Amino acid sequence: MYTLNISGHHVQSSEEVREVVKEKMDHLARVTDQITTINVILNTEKHEVHELIVEASVHIPGHDLFATVKTDKQLKPALDLLVGKLEKQLIKHKSKSKTAARQHHLNAQDMETPIERQLQDEFDQLVEREVI
Repeated sequence: MYTLNISGHHVQSSEEVREVVKEKMDHLARVTDQITTINVILNTEKHEVHELIVEASVHIPGHDLFATVKTDKQLKPALDLLVGKLEKQLIKHKSKSKTAARQHHLNAQDMETPIERQLQDEFDQLVEREVI
């Protein structure tokens, strides 16, 4: 389970907006269960064209993922694009961590010390003589 923080700059974050954001972010939780916190910031800019800027940071142990989307005042398409970007990052992170773990395991060597070798030889001799 993760914590979802939603804040808005120049945007009213009503209950309806919060539900839409939560629904979209729940899709990320299906990709991985390691998500601890998601911070979503909704912002509007009023230059020549009204733009909606949606930013999100996703915290997983050891990493923070970040994505930004700028669109023209439509929340759902902006969230879809944002979730798509974050999903790609999560999938890439998952594949890297699996590959790194696999490489480490394949390159690991079992090094036997001389003392361990001597003890093993003594044990093997006892087994041959059927003492053990």
